[in-house]
This record gives sequence, structure tokens and C-alpha cells, in this order.
Amino acid sequence: MHDRLLWPGGKRKAFTLSYDDGVTQDIRFIELLNKYGIKGTFNLNSGLLGQPGMINMGKRPATHNKVPPKEVKNIYAGHEIASHGLYHTTVCNTDSARCLNEILNCRKELEALAGYPITGFAYAFGAYDNTVVNALKSCGITYARTIKATHAFDIPEDFLIWDPTCHHDDERLPELTENFLKDTSLFPMLKLFYVWGHCYEFDQNDNWDYIERFLEKMSGHENIWYATNGEIESYVSAYRQLIFSVDGCLVYNPTCVSVWVGAIGSDSATEIKPGCVTTLPEPAVL
Repeated sequence: MHDRLLWPGGKRKAFTLSYDDGVTQDIRFIELLNKYGIKGTFNLNSGLLGQPGMINMGKRPATHNKVPPKEVKNIYAGHEIASHGLYHTTVCNTDSARCLNEILNCRKELEALAGYPITGFAYAFGAYDNTVVNALKSCGITYARTIKATHAFDIPEDFLIWDPTCHHDDERLPELTENFLKDTSLFPMLKLFYVWGHCYEFDQNDNWDYIERFLEKMSGHENIWYATNGEIESYVSAYRQLIFSVDGCLVYNPTCVSVWVGAIGSDSATEIKPGCVTTLPEPAVL
């Protein structure tokens, strides 16, 4: 059957990053991402932009200065801006109105700064409940990141409860990196490596060299799709809308996104173009 999702171009691996709070350390981190050709998603609190602050955790104190509103579009150019809530408030166990205020106003204000629709979200402190999730749906948010590490490379069943692979300071990051890069199986399963954190933590823990070595190791692999969180969610959503014939020989793509699929137990890939019905080749007999 040709119902196996593949990343764009038939790739089997994808890598994405997510960083919270919209702090000025993002600028240095984005310079590294651009240097190594890696994309990131940055989750901002629109109501806190431009405010100064300090964090006294980790090895040493670090500034927690939020980027100025007028510089948001320029700083995050080439990457994705997503919401982290209006004031970084935990709205669990509250009413729908307060949830909607925290989510929708942040989205509206960030869209005015970014110049495009904002559809991503990261839960403040990783906290959420059914009321918050339903409020996200009502506000047009299509994905939301938690802080629960899976230590795996799976695609989420529900993008509004998107658990990342791990934090960048997770002790298992080197092991996970090796496992992700060195998969040499004949027909590798689809993999998504998702790392998150806060850029001020690199100042706190004095480990900018550590994160640069990680980015350098992850960069430049032709078999990896480097994407933002939103690009991944949009792509998987398009795949989940494909309409297959009963016998699995035909597939219609009702979306505006090209989607790649492959037969299980095969290294072949077929592009399903937007708005087209595609006849799938017969899978090889193993």
C-alpha cells in the first residue's frame, strides 16, 4: 500500500526547533540557525514585548529582555513566529473567556507585527487542559507544543498536544542525535526530531558552544527536511486529507500542497500534486 507518509522530496527525516519567550538572545541564536541552514519557530508573548527582565537560575544570572515590537518582523525573518500567550499566563482551570483573551489577542497582535497569520502556540509552563485546547481551536490555532519529552521521533496524533522529542539540555540529546542521524535500516521509518528550549538558557548555563556544535552536527544532511513547526503541521495535515481509492491504486490531493507517499517496505517515493488524481505504481513484492 502507498499510504506511508514521506517528507517533501521523499525524505524520511525532519528536524525542527521551538524556542520560547521572545528574548533578545534569540538574535544570536537565529544567526547560528542561518549559518547552518536550520529553521526555527519562536513563541512570543505579545503583551510583554520590549520589557526588561532578569533570570537567576542555572550557573549564572541572565538577562530576560524581550525583543522590541518594532523589531519582531526583522529579527525573525526566515523563521516562524508563533504565540506563547498574551502575558505568559497559565490559563488552566479558568473560564473560556480568559483563555480566549490570552490566546486570541496575542495572535492578533503578533499578526500585526509579523505580517502573516499566526497558527502556532506553545503552552506557558507546558500547562493545558480541555478548556485551553478548545479555546485554541476556537481561535484558529492548529498546533500547540507542550514540554513533555517523548525521547522519540514520532509524529503527533493531535497537533494541539504536540510533545517534543526533548529539551536542548536533556542528558539524552547526544544519544538521540546519534540515533536520528545514523539510522541505516533498509527501509527506515519516518522520523521527526523536535528540540525546544529558551535562548536565555544558553547565557544561564554558558553553553553557546554546546548548542552550536549540536546545530553543526545536525546541519547539511540531504536526507533531512529542515522545517518550522508550522510547515510540519501543514504538511502532515495535507497528507491526512488525501483521499485514496478503495483498492489503494488512486489518490486525490484536495489541498494546495504537494505530498509525498511511499509503499511500506520500499524506498520509492511518489509525489501527489495539488488538486490532482495520481495513479500509484504497484509496490515491489518482497
